[in-house]
Amino acid sequence: MQGTGALEKLNILEERIAQTTERFAHLKDQYQALQEQKDSLEREMDRLRSANQELTERIGSLKTSHDRIVSSLHKDEVKKRLDRVLEKLGELQL
Repeated sequence: MQGTGALEKLNILEERIAQTTERFAHLKDQYQALQEQKDSLEREMDRLRSANQELTERIGSLKTSHDRIVSSLHKDEVKKRLDRVLEKLGELQL
C-alpha cells in the first residue's frame, strides 16, 4: 500500500514538473517574442526621431525661405507705391 501511495505521489510530481516545464518554455517563448517586439519598436522610434529631425530642419528652411519671399514682396510693393507717388508728383509739376 505504501508503495502505491509513493508511486501516485511520484506520478503527480512528474506531472507537475512536466507542466512547469511547459509553462516555462511558453513563458520563454513569450519573453523572446516581446524582446523582438521591443527591439523592433526601438528601431522604429529611432527611425521616427530621425525623420522628425529631418522634417524639423526642412520646416525651418521653408520658414526662412517664406520669410525672405514675404520680405521681398513687401519691398516690391513699397517700390511700386513709391513709383506711383513719384509719378503723380511728376504729373502735378506739369
